[in-house]
Amino acid sequence: MTSIRRCCSIALTAWILALTAHGAALAQDYVIGPRDVLSVTVWGQADLTKDYLVDQDGSMAFPLIGRVKASGLTTGRLAARLAELLEKDYLVNPQVSVTVKEYLSQKVQVLGEAEKPGLYYLSGPTTLLEIVSKAGGLSKTAGRQLVLVRHQSGRAGGGADGNTILRVSFDKIQTGDAAENLAVEDRDIVFIPRAHAFFVLGEVKTAGTFPLDKATTVLEAVTLAGGFNDRAAPSGVKLIRRAANGQQETISLNLLSPTAPDRSTPVQEGDTVYVPKGNTFFVFGEVKKPGAYQLDRDTNILEGITIAGGFTDKAAPGRARVIRNTPSGQTVLDVDMNDIIKRGQRDKAIKLMENDVVVVPESFF
Repeated sequence: MTSIRRCCSIALTAWILALTAHGAALAQDYVIGPRDVLSVTVWGQADLTKDYLVDQDGSMAFPLIGRVKASGLTTGRLAARLAELLEKDYLVNPQVSVTVKEYLSQKVQVLGEAEKPGLYYLSGPTTLLEIVSKAGGLSKTAGRQLVLVRHQSGRAGGGADGNTILRVSFDKIQTGDAAENLAVEDRDIVFIPRAHAFFVLGEVKTAGTFPLDKATTVLEAVTLAGGFNDRAAPSGVKLIRRAANGQQETISLNLLSPTAPDRSTPVQEGDTVYVPKGNTFFVFGEVKKPGAYQLDRDTNILEGITIAGGFTDKAAPGRARVIRNTPSGQTVLDVDMNDIIKRGQRDKAIKLMENDVVVVPESFF
């Protein structure tokens, strides 16, 4: 019996140590941002050991060494930088530790059918399941799919910005599906829809979740969301739908003309109606950051895929295509990206036009 107790005690101690080490690892992975409050400890130096605010420019004022860039560094990297600067002119072998006292730089919005929707600050690597748990979990009226809207900055030097819109299954997240339980990032928006609901996002006056309590067309869905705003591109509306096989399907719709047949397209449960900004193109399929992006004057298909993060490991570059709406109807342009990338045939990198949809399919192998 004594040996059993000893084994249980050892196991419990090991479990506690593992949790402590895991927590410490998460803290070391946290990337500091503006408005975070940091607790800095310099062993044996009480006058330096205190709390410091990271200013909006990403730096903080530190005694003896002046302003130090903190934003973009992990707590471990900042501690090493402070020790380096202190040792240079002031202290012998300084021992410095940095922890985050208040996480105020990185935040995620949880909207819709959560028990406690609102703004939540990230205190380290956080998954969708964890952020939904912080928001009290799903309400009784919530559906079983989540919509993650992620702002994507464009290329350095004034490139395009866009939003990545991802739909995931909450049931799969709960069963431990790591592919669905994504890590949330700063400025993400997590929409939790009502059961039997649809979403209208993008350039409308009142984006959000709407009940699907009767037959509803895409145009009626936009009307429920307050109609198009001044930045909208009605000719480039996208209907994003999760097919029965689990694959995401994107349907291009032109709602500009009063007689456009696309206006009568019915909305299904869980659909997302996305209204883009004018002068926009889209990249979907096997790229790292699918979504809508602002179209520069001379953007070609290679640059468009690059803006969307490049190919995933499952991509089939040889079967890429561009779907384009023309006055005479929809045109599909097949593009072998291997000709452009591997064989140097840059003339095949066709120039993208407003509302083009670049699709990169999955490889069969």
